[in-house]
Amino acid sequence: MKKLLFVASALALTLTVACKKKTTDDGSGASGALTVENVQNTVIIYKTATWCGPCGVNGGPAFKGTLDNPNVVGLDLHINGSSALTNPYTPGGAKKDTAFIAPFSIELYLKNKPTGSIPEFNANNLNLSDADGNGQWDNTPSSAQMITAANTFKATAPVAGIAVKAAASGNNIKIDYKVKSFLANNDEYYISLILCEKSVTAIQSGAPGGITDHKNIVRATAFGTAAMPTSLYSPSAVMVSPSAGKEVEGSQNFTWELPALASRYSQFKRWDVFTPSNTMVAAILWKKVGTEYLIVNSSKCDVK
Repeated sequence: MKKLLFVASALALTLTVACKKKTTDDGSGASGALTVENVQNTVIIYKTATWCGPCGVNGGPAFKGTLDNPNVVGLDLHINGSSALTNPYTPGGAKKDTAFIAPFSIELYLKNKPTGSIPEFNANNLNLSDADGNGQWDNTPSSAQMITAANTFKATAPVAGIAVKAAASGNNIKIDYKVKSFLANNDEYYISLILCEKSVTAIQSGAPGGITDHKNIVRATAFGTAAMPTSLYSPSAVMVSPSAGKEVEGSQNFTWELPALASRYSQFKRWDVFTPSNTMVAAILWKKVGTEYLIVNSSKCDVK
């Protein structure tokens, strides 16, 4: 187990696998009507770093072992300044600086009371690496344990759900989503639309030969404001106090700004070229409770 050490300046900031007909759209990805299935999906957040030996030995393999499950939306999250796959902050323009970690990545990391150690795993609103809930790292769950957690969530009746599809044109991606309430309630719902690099071969301590195929690496968010250009959540609620069966549709455009990046690492190809076929959109539906956001449901799709 490695302790996760943040870059001090990053802390100073204010701060998913093909489209599946079952949980996203009609299977076409870029066309066709969206259908929100009455199924409870699970977001698995894998907190890791390329220098973390245990991540290469058991964390990464455990994570990748969950990704074929159609009810799992898996996110590989690097937020350490010395990890070779850290997602850098883009401060209002094209400049990217690895001394500053993207605020939305920090927001995602801080879900579910992180222990500060990696590899660490969350399933929806549960920290699976802190089994007794005392804020201390206890274990790296196996793929089977994480799938068991996902199946436990699946066995519950979802309050609401989300569907998503995405299509690329040049460096622009148009993301369409639909949110549906299955039960009448008085809650306030927000969404995340997270863009992930589906696969990249890169260095990884502990992996055979020090190299591995990283999956579903968190790279960008489709939301932001002038004050916070990389925000995890939609700037306003997409649904408030819905009646049973209420549906809300919307779309979001995202444009890559991808100049050549000055890489601190020469062992692999840096993520600086947008490839639609290697990009996934993870859609997360959140319920806001006070100042907290709780995961309600999720879905995923390829960019077409």
